[in-house]
Amino acid sequence: MKRDSTAGDASAQRSATSVERITARDLARRMGVATSTVTRAFDAQSRISAELRERILALADELGYRPNAIARSLNQRRTGIVALVVGDMANPFYPALLETFSLKLRQTGRQLLLFVVPPGGDADELMPQLLQYQVDAIVVTAAKLSSHMADLCARQGVAVVFMNRRVADPTVWSVCCDNQRMAAEVAEYLVSRQRRACAFVSGDTSISTTTDRLRGFEQGLALHGQHLVACVAGGYTYEGGRDAAARLFSAGQPAIDAVFCANDVMALGVLSHLRMNTSLRVPEDVAVVGFDDIRAAAWPENHLTTVHQPVSQMIDCAIRLLGEGRPDASVIQALHEVPGRLVIRSTA
Repeated sequence: MKRDSTAGDASAQRSATSVERITARDLARRMGVATSTVTRAFDAQSRISAELRERILALADELGYRPNAIARSLNQRRTGIVALVVGDMANPFYPALLETFSLKLRQTGRQLLLFVVPPGGDADELMPQLLQYQVDAIVVTAAKLSSHMADLCARQGVAVVFMNRRVADPTVWSVCCDNQRMAAEVAEYLVSRQRRACAFVSGDTSISTTTDRLRGFEQGLALHGQHLVACVAGGYTYEGGRDAAARLFSAGQPAIDAVFCANDVMALGVLSHLRMNTSLRVPEDVAVVGFDDIRAAAWPENHLTTVHQPVSQMIDCAIRLLGEGRPDASVIQALHEVPGRLVIRSTA
């Protein structure tokens, strides 16, 4: 009688795929310990002897057991998930920030959940969906969040930290570079290099990043009896920087010998226009300075003078504040400003 190999193979395949996953209870039974002891072995903060933890983890590796993070979070009523809301992924500064933030967050045993706000949108639009994930905290960068939504997060026990933004709300934390002081330092440097006609290329004037950098630059110039000869919008984009430079250096405009841009992307646009559309030399005729110190700023073809944002320190501060809950203080006390650093390269 001929054996039906097809049926046999199908039966074997079903047996292979129906093998039950090892559970914490199975592991505990084999070890002769309580299930809770197995659970504690996978929690680095729990109290359990090093020898017992090592034995449990070794057997878990042998049997292919891994704890169910979702079930564990439900038991602990903490998911270990932090939402990061980003609104300007076209700017290289934010993908770099995302990479560093994700790595540092993972070192604390937490996981990242990314939400991207569309151009012109704000974080309020994402909040109903975001809060469904039972996140432990929310970090907002390059996006806006209303006080109403901040209150909603607070009522649900979800900490909110703004990073690279300063908000006038004492109920949320803000972590950013000391934008105003660093912009004043840029002005001081340009004046020391005998620049007498300085212009500013701004981003979105409704956010603190722009207003603080503009205010600091104007104050720094004023200390030396100077004032801005021009201020034009660049929208925080490369194309916006090129368009701003075209307006600044069009025929009939006053002579400008220095341009400070509110971010590096716009500064690279200004450089492109000057090099491709004018006979002006950088830095001999016009100095160009950016802000952020993105990786492209240091490339030899750019070698852009800029303000280095202390991203690593800002992230460390933001992650520390995630465990602080809602601030119970004034706006000033809820703000954490981290000093930046002026990086001198060949454009100024």
